[in-house]
Amino acid sequence: MFDIGWQEIIILMLIALIVVGPKDLPRIVKTAGQWMGKARGYARDFQRSIEEAADATEIDAIKKEIDETNRELANARRDVNEGADAVKRDVEDSAGDVNRMMGEDVMKPSPEAAAKANGGTAPAGEPASGDGGAAAPAPEGEPAAAETAQAAPAAPAAEAPKGNGTDDAPSRGASA
Repeated sequence: MFDIGWQEIIILMLIALIVVGPKDLPRIVKTAGQWMGKARGYARDFQRSIEEAADATEIDAIKKEIDETNRELANARRDVNEGADAVKRDVEDSAGDVNRMMGEDVMKPSPEAAAKANGGTAPAGEPASGDGGAAAPAPEGEPAAAETAQAAPAAPAAEAPKGNGTDDAPSRGASA
């Protein structure tokens, strides 16, 4: 602390011995030691209080940083949630647009698929597929065979040849 070596201490002890005397010297050294101990204790307490104040200040600064970081994190989380909601709305709008463009017919199952799903029974008003004599549904835009048969008038039958068919002239190159 004071950078005093053994030589200086010996010189100081000799001076104290001469000034105080050999009888009072141990009591004075003891008192000086007590004062030194108290001074060191006060210095230690002062240093400790300064360190505690610095730690408290650092802790307060760290708390402020944590609070600020939490606020930033909450803002970022809110922004991410808003962005995700916006993306979700855009996807739902796009899906709705696609469904409107495709029309509802695309979303409805075909009669064959409905018949398979219903265990071989067709939806009300439509023939079941595979019922023996029912015609398959016509592709989109073309009327079904049953509809065309009902809508078209019956064509006159072609005239059948008269006789038993042996009166016909033999074909060329055939022998009789």
